Amino acid sequence: MHRATPLPLSLAVFSAAFFAEALPAQEAQTQPSAAAEGSVMKPRFLPGKIYTFAAETGVALAGPGEDVSAAARRFVMNHESRFLTANRDGGEPGVRVTASTEKLVLEINAGAKQVRYDSSDPATKDSALAMHFEGATRRSVVMDLDPDGKVVGSTEVGGGGPATPLPGLPQFGPDQLKQLVVSVLQGFPKDRVAPGQEWTQKGKRSLGELGEIDFEINYRYVRDEAHENADCALIEYTGGIKGDVAVTGVQPGAGQGKMGFEGRQMTGRFYFDKALGIPRFSEQTLNVNASVPNPDRLQSGTIQVPMRQRIVIKLLSLRDA
Repeated sequence: MHRATPLPLSLAVFSAAFFAEALPAQEAQTQPSAAAEGSVMKPRFLPGKIYTFAAETGVALAGPGEDVSAAARRFVMNHESRFLTANRDGGEPGVRVTASTEKLVLEINAGAKQVRYDSSDPATKDSALAMHFEGATRRSVVMDLDPDGKVVGSTEVGGGGPATPLPGLPQFGPDQLKQLVVSVLQGFPKDRVAPGQEWTQKGKRSLGELGEIDFEINYRYVRDEAHENADCALIEYTGGIKGDVAVTGVQPGAGQGKMGFEGRQMTGRFYFDKALGIPRFSEQTLNVNASVPNPDRLQSGTIQVPMRQRIVIKLLSLRDA
């Protein structure tokens, strides 16, 4: 019999771990189209500040013959993170960022099974999946960034608590916090750009132990626009991804395999605060067709799973440390 539960849980956790914070392994960037004076949009973290971000990731997974827009199997993750910034030691140029998880809420609807975890609610911490993610709130990462936003050093801090009952399943820990920090600084051209200009970035992004993906994204500086009473540049983009990643079942002994996926319908936008040098708001939607190992161990081959993912990231607050 086809066992549906492990599949959506594995893919949903993977989706949250990947789409919210993809870290580039290598990147090629084309020059912005057309010639215009414009301005340089240089993203940055200011030292001596506390940034608080909220990210909501929603994933829908369709079954055989099911439309993904009406899919019953859904995953939602709400993550609140805190970035404490300071000058680097020894007067080195750049900034030091200490990233930690303030709150983590997971809601999974796997058809016949629903799971909810809230890091602030003890009543939700008795499931295996909840215990798996509980350690995320105890771990942080300290990162040194150079003036170009590249990571030149990092140290994990914290830990402890019970061992995960789901070894091999991705966790939201220091690696994902590191990728989230870097992702805030991505997508910007090195040259001056003006409203109406476009540029392209492509290359590979690492997913850590899961593998890596190829990506190509086309950006367009649409216009200047006020957002939350701030002078912002509105950037829109389209693109696609392709790759293979390792997937592990959420039940002991579920085994590991490769998931091939391709997403050619990626759309998104973000508001870049030109004074603060940071995106205030971003949203992305991606439709993916995944080729997944059959979860029924009595059968070989793969099954096709359409997925739709949407993520929204907001800057909740910025204050002095």
